[in-house]
Amino acid sequence: MSKEKVATIEYVFDGPEVVKVKSVNRAGFFGISSYVRSVTTLGCEISKSGYKTGLSPVEEGYYESVLNLKPGELNRHSKWWSEVFNVTTPIRLHNTKTTELVLDNPINQIKYKVMLEQSKIANSEIEKKQPNVIFFISDDEAKAKSELETFSYEFEGSGLIHKLAPEEKRSTLRLFGKKGLDTMSETMLNAQLYGELKKDPKAFCETVQDKDSKIKGLIEELLEKKLLTRKGNHFYHGDDLIGHSTEDCVGYFNDIKNQPVKLALQTKLSKINK
Repeated sequence: MSKEKVATIEYVFDGPEVVKVKSVNRAGFFGISSYVRSVTTLGCEISKSGYKTGLSPVEEGYYESVLNLKPGELNRHSKWWSEVFNVTTPIRLHNTKTTELVLDNPINQIKYKVMLEQSKIANSEIEKKQPNVIFFISDDEAKAKSELETFSYEFEGSGLIHKLAPEEKRSTLRLFGKKGLDTMSETMLNAQLYGELKKDPKAFCETVQDKDSKIKGLIEELLEKKLLTRKGNHFYHGDDLIGHSTEDCVGYFNDIKNQPVKLALQTKLSKINK
């Protein structure tokens, strides 16, 4: 591709106007996380497939044009990243205060693309607990959207809990590994359920709304009452192997030809629970 052709590439930067990057506060020796005014310098990382630039072929061509670089100079195998970018224009982030990068020029836009590929920079506050991450991109709108989504799942989960009968609440709690629920009051059952909802509202709603949740709850109760046994990943009814996983057990109990076994086990449960 000639430089004249590169110059005709149409490209509009689709990122934010300003990006804010914050340090993940982790205390070091003597409780000090970082010295005031200290800065961390990060370059473009390299992997087996080349430099992690974050640029698409179209973006490479566009930035080569506006920066008067040779065609191919911004591809992921180019030495430009190690000899120029990492030396003269690396990413410099404050350790004790927010770094603001205005994305109104090609170099800063490239820095932003590289940031998104950096293993030490999380792309959102939600991801900042990932291993090796020491900075995260702060996006107030994305954070608000995430909080709103969490609130929506909490609201939905509260409605699901309200609709459950006491025995259904016990069955649901068994899906979260809870035991000793037979004599627990409904107040305590609700408290336990709301506790699970708070841990992960989305996962809670998905678990409760799982079409096989009742069968899975039954399986957990049968295991608790020793009417089924589990050895490793294998489930047994007496000496009969009925599944190599929970999903296999669900399939076994949903199979119409196994309904007599299911009904017999439910009858035994009823007698035990009296």
